[in-house]
Amino acid sequence: MIDNKNFICLEGIDGCGKSTQIAALEKLFKSKGQEVLCIREPGGTEISERVREILLDPAHKGKMNDIAELLLYNAARAQLIHEVIKPALENGIAVLADRFAYSTLAYQGYGRGLNIAMIKDLISITCSDCLPGKTFILDIEVSLSRQRQQKDKTRDKADRIEQEKNDFFERVAQGYRTIAKENAENCVLINAASPPEDIFKLLVSHLNG
Repeated sequence: MIDNKNFICLEGIDGCGKSTQIAALEKLFKSKGQEVLCIREPGGTEISERVREILLDPAHKGKMNDIAELLLYNAARAQLIHEVIKPALENGIAVLADRFAYSTLAYQGYGRGLNIAMIKDLISITCSDCLPGKTFILDIEVSLSRQRQQKDKTRDKADRIEQEKNDFFERVAQGYRTIAKENAENCVLINAASPPEDIFKLLVSHLNG
């Protein structure tokens, strides 16, 4: 049986600060002697990274079918679970994930408008019992998300998803809020406009609670 309490996920649209908080949590875990593995989605294995390239390639904008996109994300996730996440959790390693299954609900469900029940069934097939014990959704307005991305000098050219229009991301952000409300037992919605240090303190308090 997998111990999901060591599986923690951060979700939210780009620019919400997931990477900053994952780095801070990783440092905290290691300071306590806890071995930790940081992953991102899609990616994390040779196969999943190849799928990531296909999904995010700007050349595929306007060409990729929404169902194909949905299945590719879950295919990359299935490989990541099999090859990386399950073995880590079974060996007592904490897993910090930059996105997981809720991102599929938010982006392909609420963003693309695909059937939510269908997506939940697909997630169940893909993940089985391998789901985060705690998910933090960093909630941010799309306008602030865009501002942060523009200021980030480390970012490359916008990928296929990042090139979507603001109304798409508005639907995704609202979808995340709905997800948090419907999954309050393991999901926490956090105001990502707050100072990073305040957000970190809130994450730690929930993990210790």
